[in-house]
Amino acid sequence: MVDASFSRQRAQEDRVAGVRRQLLIFAVGLAVILIGLGFVLLQRGFGGNTAAAVVPSVAPAAGAQVSSELLETTKGLQVTQQQAVDQLQVVQDQLVAQKAETKKLSEQIAIVTEKLEALQQSVAAAPHEPPPAPAVKSR
Repeated sequence: MVDASFSRQRAQEDRVAGVRRQLLIFAVGLAVILIGLGFVLLQRGFGGNTAAAVVPSVAPAAGAQVSSELLETTKGLQVTQQQAVDQLQVVQDQLVAQKAETKKLSEQIAIVTEKLEALQQSVAAAPHEPPPAPAVKSR
């Protein structure tokens, strides 16, 4: 009975570790994506300024296009960020629920352990009667 409780607790700890691993992978992936997008935006921004200095007649059209692309990219980043926040909230809620369940199981294990110890003490304190002597058969 105690082994089953420990097995359940171990399985739950494994699930929590898996969720943490997934959260870490998600966070690293998101960071890489955001850094890449920032790099691309910086390159486009500097490229747009150079083109405006070289060809003044094309600058208003290119500026409007860069502006609209930047606006779309910003909106996309906001959507992605909100999705990431939502997913992190779900993971945090799951972790809170798992912590509560782990605490509950730990308390149950403590209760079962106390009962087992009490049972062992009562068995040890019980008077032991010597086994009955075998009957001798006469021939």
